[in-house]
Amino acid sequence: MPITAQVSKPRLPIISICAALLAIVAGVSLAQRLHGVRHRYQDVDFVRDYGWWTVYASGGDPWIVQTTKTELRPGLERPRFCNYTPLFVELFSPLARLDQVTAFWIWLSVQMLCVGGAVLILARGNDPPLSAAATLIILSLVVLSRPFEGMLAYAHVTPMLLVLLSASWFCARRERPAFAGLWLALAALLKLYPAAAGGYFLFGRRWRALGWTIGFFVAGALLTNPLRWLELVTVEMPVSYRFVAEADLTVMTFVRKAVAYFAGTTTIAAPLFTVLAITALIDLVLLAVAATATITSRGRDDLEGLVFGLWVALALLMSPLAWMAEMLLLLPAYLFGMLAAWKGFQQSASRHVTLIAGAAILSACIVTALIKAVPHPGFWAVLAAYISIALIFRARTQSDLPRDEAGKLADQGLRQGAGNSPVSIQRT
Repeated sequence: MPITAQVSKPRLPIISICAALLAIVAGVSLAQRLHGVRHRYQDVDFVRDYGWWTVYASGGDPWIVQTTKTELRPGLERPRFCNYTPLFVELFSPLARLDQVTAFWIWLSVQMLCVGGAVLILARGNDPPLSAAATLIILSLVVLSRPFEGMLAYAHVTPMLLVLLSASWFCARRERPAFAGLWLALAALLKLYPAAAGGYFLFGRRWRALGWTIGFFVAGALLTNPLRWLELVTVEMPVSYRFVAEADLTVMTFVRKAVAYFAGTTTIAAPLFTVLAITALIDLVLLAVAATATITSRGRDDLEGLVFGLWVALALLMSPLAWMAEMLLLLPAYLFGMLAAWKGFQQSASRHVTLIAGAAILSACIVTALIKAVPHPGFWAVLAAYISIALIFRARTQSDLPRDEAGKLADQGLRQGAGNSPVSIQRT
């Protein structure tokens, strides 16, 4: 009887099937959301940005505060103030040469491409790099998230900041300090608060990357007219301070509301000195946590992504103004936090209360970002993400030893054991 060999057909891994299904769901959701925002070119934030670009392109100064309404074009009013940087206005002012609808879709397309680019950079920069299926799952979850939906609705610049910060971290890991400094400087020139992520270079002793960052930032400020930057700091920021009461994610927002509550006054009327003093104190405490983690992590390549996520979350907390769409910047914290927790759980020595608490808090933050039915806690979600990353980092550094240090301790233990052994071998 002839024997026939049965060749089993290769099966698709379950993770690839899940990635494909999730990508389909994300694609359908994206199409629905894009259809829902098709009229948002006439609403904030894009109509405000387009107004700034139009004023600048026509030779005006958008940083001059206006007290009266001025119509730039039929249906387009001049924004009364501009609290964005000169580079943001000058760099994208060519979009004002296009009609508002075309400019809106080009702007939104660029932001969506930046989201995809940031996910790819973070996945590639992980140690080891994530698989194509895992990367697709992460990208799909980001597209399904509430911050991404908010970005589409308000046409926010956050994805551009995210991809620049991710590229800066990636180049720093590849020992390319000039490019690392360039991308971080561009992020800070577009919107000032990403500069706080420079602490990753400062306390990590990446002096060349830090120097390039400072150099590129100064050059960018000089090329975009220092007088406009002076107007931004001395005129526009005090005017926009009253809008801090409407933001919902930063330390200053929380402090201002808390001071107003205990003082028995409105949020806008909260005592300025008290708000700034308490905000500075809390920011210093959070900064000390990130600095300590960065100093402790030197030589730990497996934790660099976690520390980077900590600094990006800190930059968001320290920002004077931040909105729901800007929670996209928590992607590095979410991604590297869960990866670090998973690696910790795979080691029996790491299964202690600190790691469990950090993973649980981070999981709750991710759930609030994904499930719209769950009430979003705003500032508390950002703070909880920051605390969870710090807890996971502490658990990993307490339970794990670098390979070289562990090897030294192991060799030392073997030598001590051999020296204390009562049995000796004598050569005859």
